[in-house]
Amino acid sequence: MNHHPLNRRHLLQMAAAGGTAALWPQAQAQSVWPSRAITLIAPNAPGGPADTLARVVTTSLSQQLGTSVVVDNKPGAAGKIGIQAMLRAPRDGHVVAVTSVTAMSALPVFDPQVGYRSPEDFEPLVLAVRTPAVWCVHPSLGVKNLAQLVALAKSKPGVLNYASFGTNSSSHLAQEDFFRRVDIRLTHVPYKGESEGMTALLSNQVQVMMISGAAKPHVEAGKLTALATTSADTWEVFPKLVTASRSGVLQLAHYSYEPWLGFSAAAGTPAETVTRLQNALRDALRTPEAQATLGKLGYRVVAGSAQDMRNAIEQDMTLYRVLLRSGRVSVS
Repeated sequence: MNHHPLNRRHLLQMAAAGGTAALWPQAQAQSVWPSRAITLIAPNAPGGPADTLARVVTTSLSQQLGTSVVVDNKPGAAGKIGIQAMLRAPRDGHVVAVTSVTAMSALPVFDPQVGYRSPEDFEPLVLAVRTPAVWCVHPSLGVKNLAQLVALAKSKPGVLNYASFGTNSSSHLAQEDFFRRVDIRLTHVPYKGESEGMTALLSNQVQVMMISGAAKPHVEAGKLTALATTSADTWEVFPKLVTASRSGVLQLAHYSYEPWLGFSAAAGTPAETVTRLQNALRDALRTPEAQATLGKLGYRVVAGSAQDMRNAIEQDMTLYRVLLRSGRVSVS
């Protein structure tokens, strides 16, 4: 009877299909992303620029990716602690970080113990924002513009203190680059983040600091005196305040400073995951809520590409190598 061979073939086909089906859930589980909550590391204290940017995008990211997004603050060492934590995590896209000009461009030049290479060890995702700053002083200093500050500092070299986000952070380097241009010397006092530095300025522990848009309420309350912005043109946060380039200080005629923040994963993150993260982050930055919140704080939303970030990294590293050669700052 010839129905047995047919049954046998049928059974073999079923067995093969069953074997494939048994393997399918395992293969599917390996390819599904995200499979758990996403950790977004902010390498500074709560309230700082990276923390602010991280929290602005979490709701939209969570909705787009279908999982919770948790901000994990890891301050200290000018952002190095947080970045190293991301690079130690599994490179599957479940741990990403806010990355700054400090972490990506400054530390690789100035810190031999940074523990990573830039940009080789990263998968840049999105160049998110640029953040002009404002030069502020404690009101007790009695200066009203940059020219007066420069004159006072020249008359008292090293006497005035200024705050930064940490040694060899972008804040430290940008301020020293500024002082180099106008040939003055102030004493550097590093803090773990902008909020701590601003607290020190408000209490007159330091007298000078370049600050983000977070300075606005303190300026409006008369607790800080704003001298000039670092933006190339009028900054919406301080529309009536002169830019440094128009302050009357000749050495600053072509000066501007607008540091950037972005998002990065670790090198080796799967390409499909990288693409989904990039699309989700750009969409999150373009929401009306994000635009409004970031705009009020003085952030200029860029939502640029990974290549935009790579270009920014290389340009800033070139500038920092020049600053290193000047002798104003040293390798830590």
